Amino acid sequence: MTMILLIMMTTFNKQSSYFAEALFEEQSVQVSNDVGPGTTMKIQCKSGDEELAVKYLAFNEFFRFSFRILWRTMYWCNMYWDNKIHSIKAFDVDRRDNELCQSMCYWKIQRDGAYLMRELDHGNSEHRGFVKLYSW
Repeated sequence: MTMILLIMMTTFNKQSSYFAEALFEEQSVQVSNDVGPGTTMKIQCKSGDEELAVKYLAFNEFFRFSFRILWRTMYWCNMYWDNKIHSIKAFDVDRRDNELCQSMCYWKIQRDGAYLMRELDHGNSEHRGFVKLYSW
């Protein structure tokens, strides 16, 4: 079993230097409706093998889900409001965004795009805050 795991880790996409550290860790994603007062946001998130239940979020409400990081873990979320669909890749083990999300990915959905909380600070508070990753 150890040998199989070692082979998997060494053959994995070399772009993800965090893969070995991340394998089997628990990861959480939180998506908040920051679209605007009075706007309900419908959200559905899924991976290649799991489809989460549809949720309806009032303004300032959030949806949180957790999972264990495996070989090619990736989750997408589709959000709907004002008869439009907006999509984000909420988590991708290849991208890992280690500067942006560690054990929790905090997403804030606004009318102009999706923002991800930058968690890495290394003693430098100017690196904390939300970064716009998707525009619509």
